[in-house]
Amino acid sequence: FGGKMIKKKLIGFLLGVFSLGLVSSASATELKLATFEPPKAFIASQILGAWAERVNKCANGKVTVKMYAGGVLGSPPKQYDIVTKGVADISWTVLGYIGGQFPLSSVIELPFLTRTSKAGSTALNTLYEEGYLDKEMSGIHLIGLHSNPAYQFHMKNKKVMDPSDLKGLKMRVPSKIAGTILKKLGATGVKVPAPGTYEALNKGVLDGTPFPYTAVGSFKLFEVTKYHTEVNITNATFGLIMNKDKYKSLDAVGKKCIDNNSGHAFSAWAADLIDRQNAKMKKVVAGTPGHEIAVASPAVISKYKKILKPIEKDWLAEMKGKGLDGAGVLKRARQIIKKIDG
Repeated sequence: FGGKMIKKKLIGFLLGVFSLGLVSSASATELKLATFEPPKAFIASQILGAWAERVNKCANGKVTVKMYAGGVLGSPPKQYDIVTKGVADISWTVLGYIGGQFPLSSVIELPFLTRTSKAGSTALNTLYEEGYLDKEMSGIHLIGLHSNPAYQFHMKNKKVMDPSDLKGLKMRVPSKIAGTILKKLGATGVKVPAPGTYEALNKGVLDGTPFPYTAVGSFKLFEVTKYHTEVNITNATFGLIMNKDKYKSLDAVGKKCIDNNSGHAFSAWAADLIDRQNAKMKKVVAGTPGHEIAVASPAVISKYKKILKPIEKDWLAEMKGKGLDGAGVLKRARQIIKKIDG
């Protein structure tokens, strides 16, 4: 009889320990953070990895953000879908990759609008804060938005300066507006996701690409390019987006730790790092033998502006056709960007 009692107590004790284990593991919520960038690339390691560490430190074990880099949870165009379908809880992505979902956010892509990530990122998060982007962000919980520094031309074998130099060249299309820009300049647009740019340049599928210097570093493009022409031709909008239901399911501590690292708190910190990295990578490119950096003169930029002038008008008409306040968004974006970029 005594043996049976001991056995029962032991089983009870083990069940108790097991149930405690379940409770403690259940209370530690893992959040899957997806990115298509390689694990060691700048955004993945220095921005997203650091952001995850900030949240994890704040949550003190209650929430653990774990990064899945290199597109293991989904290809670049699938980043929105993997979040809404719960394959990933959070994703960092180029909003322009997701066809038609974020029309007003594409304002940052308009030619010659921005120079720095700070200006573009401040404008985007202010637009969201002021309600301009509510409709297009309604399917997700938005953590934060940011832009890149302005895009320059990075070429494999041919130096480009005048708009006519781009005629017939195969250029990577990073977004819908960038595709329109390249078409108006006479280039042939080729859709290649960012991680495939190196291979496409190496194999001659591309002659060049618009990109900030940060991407030249992240994707090692200094190995497959020689000529770099600064024109501030376009930009891109990036979002750190989260599954709505997953956010709602977090306890007060989890929500607070996400919120404290969202909006302007996220974008100001990220943009500062991005602009610093852009300047650093420009120095690396300038100091690499065989590379040449050229800055387009005001006279040359005026040629580009003349050719690309209809793009803004067309964008405004497209937004109006969708019942969206494109004019209000562009006006507000310009106000904010001018204060920062001048």
